[in-house]
Amino acid sequence: MSSNAADDEVFIYTGPRGEIVPKDVVRVRVNQSIVSLPVDAFCGHTNLTEVELSEGLVEIGDGSFRMCNNSITKINIPTSLRRICNDAFCNSLQNPIHLHDGIESIGERSFGCCIFTNFRVPLLIKVIPDSMLFNCKSTFSVEIPNNATEIDDFAFSDCFCLRNVAFPPDAVIGYKIFLERDNYSDLQELFGSQERIIIELQHRFDGLPIHKLVYYQSYHQGVLQNLITAIYMRSSHGRALRSELNLTGDQQDCLGMTPLHILACSSVHDIEVYRVIIDNYPTNLITEDRWGAVPLLYAFWGAAPTDIIQFMMERYQSIYPHHQFNWTMMVDTMGRCDTPKENIEKLLHVKQMYFPEQSIDWEYLLDKFANDYSHLAFYNTFRERLQFLVMCGMSLHVEALAFKVWRDNITHMIQTAAFGVRGDNSVVLREIRAKFAYFEDEFPKLKESTTIIELALWKMSMNENIPQEEATHCQKKTKVDKSSIQRRITCGADVVIRHVLPYLITFADDES
Repeated sequence: MSSNAADDEVFIYTGPRGEIVPKDVVRVRVNQSIVSLPVDAFCGHTNLTEVELSEGLVEIGDGSFRMCNNSITKINIPTSLRRICNDAFCNSLQNPIHLHDGIESIGERSFGCCIFTNFRVPLLIKVIPDSMLFNCKSTFSVEIPNNATEIDDFAFSDCFCLRNVAFPPDAVIGYKIFLERDNYSDLQELFGSQERIIIELQHRFDGLPIHKLVYYQSYHQGVLQNLITAIYMRSSHGRALRSELNLTGDQQDCLGMTPLHILACSSVHDIEVYRVIIDNYPTNLITEDRWGAVPLLYAFWGAAPTDIIQFMMERYQSIYPHHQFNWTMMVDTMGRCDTPKENIEKLLHVKQMYFPEQSIDWEYLLDKFANDYSHLAFYNTFRERLQFLVMCGMSLHVEALAFKVWRDNITHMIQTAAFGVRGDNSVVLREIRAKFAYFEDEFPKLKESTTIIELALWKMSMNENIPQEEATHCQKKTKVDKSSIQRRITCGADVVIRHVLPYLITFADDES
């Protein structure tokens, strides 16, 4: 049975010998009878948004969900799944995916060109395959189990926003895992060469037990108690009853990250772990890593749960109430890294709620996206995200426009702007700004015109309602009595506002 006439209807997939999968299918449920999804089962289904995989599924075959144009926003992974084959989700996922630790193998290019901010490699995976996350331009954090033995070539090629990652010290690592075909990566910015990146990441946690424990927390039980034990190192000499704080929690690793940075990047979030880290190392809150980012940026970037964001903001307000955040840098970083706009929306909302007096340099940001980031125009989400940023940056200006027709005009212009499509984005931005300038310049003229018309109607009303001899007398006097004020109110201003003013606005708009 299948239907996709409405979003709440689901296509039931029963295997390659069953009904052909419609090309415009939106929601899919894989029948419980399916043990292995065949090759290219849903390849190229660019309208597919939700996938429900039933328990009993063991294998996702080669290219089962490839080339869906990052349309899949929701998918569950059953506990029975053991194998993800080559190209399984290449260019298909738009949100992070949770891979449980029962998965035994992941194929080459399996998650290439996907849109997610962080990725956790399952515990049983010993070999990180060739090009596993190639061209994942929004991914800034990858967790790799410490027992992994090999990381193949191109595993993270073109992941130019990748920051939070560590390699097992004894793993065999391919020389070209960070090959950058088009862009200069954040890791190369710090270390210059792939050889240096590999060395630094293999020894990232040397002498930093708190950092290491936090990075690998998703692979171990009892992390909270282990963390408390690691922080309070009890001496076996003399003063056994006195707890001594482990000072490495305030130190920074080779990336400039503190334990709180790493925690905010993590795929799992335990508020009690946050509490222990912040209570013992409060300066973690305002310490910047080598890219100038505080932990809060990574919490927004990776879409940390709301209770975690709220807890961090409360701690900022109680411990560092006057700290000046670089909100401009945060929006810039998340915007250029193909971050889902929902994550940026949350940052802007929380900023307005907790630190409304702090500013964002929208003029700088919009110019940067329109000019410096023109090479990002091939991203699937770039046009939508740039429209969103332009609307955010200009929202106060839009609200300040005097007339609704103007506000609607500008809003429509932004929503239909050809950002990211062939052409110069800076030209499009200039056109929008020019429209703003035109409206702002026209308002004083319209205001003056309506004032003259209103005064003319006022005079006409006075002349019609005052006896001739009184009108003659009034012409000789400048004093206005109370009755004339009443006439001014009822002279026809409502006619001007309701009929004449819209005409003037429309005329001015047509002239532009």
